Amino acid sequence: MTVSLPLGVGDELRIPGLPVHVMTYVGPLGPHGEDVLDTPKGEGARLVHLLSVLNRGTVLLGQRGPESCDEQRAVRERAIYVLGTRHNPLGPNCEHIASYVRTGIAESPQLRGAGLLSLIGVGLFALAG
Repeated sequence: MTVSLPLGVGDELRIPGLPVHVMTYVGPLGPHGEDVLDTPKGEGARLVHLLSVLNRGTVLLGQRGPESCDEQRAVRERAIYVLGTRHNPLGPNCEHIASYVRTGIAESPQLRGAGLLSLIGVGLFALAG
């Protein structure tokens, strides 16, 4: 699904690729109205404008954010808390950070899948040897 407006606080934004890049819409939170939490590879989590995200090309809407005001407030508080957290491919990566901001639980299905594929590869290599 492509991004449809209006977005809600906590909505997940995904830029396709290998790996997928995940961000969270947090509503106007930055000093100049920045409204998306982005954690680029090798950099710290920061707030950017949605328009700069949409200008990157295809942006897909992932999971929708919470609907209650209390949960949305928690999303925004967690976004402020993680500002500056550096992206690390093994964790915390953009998926961990976006998941934590959205739900309070840091998860990375991509990393879990990569770990499983690695184990399968090691097993096949051992059988072949």
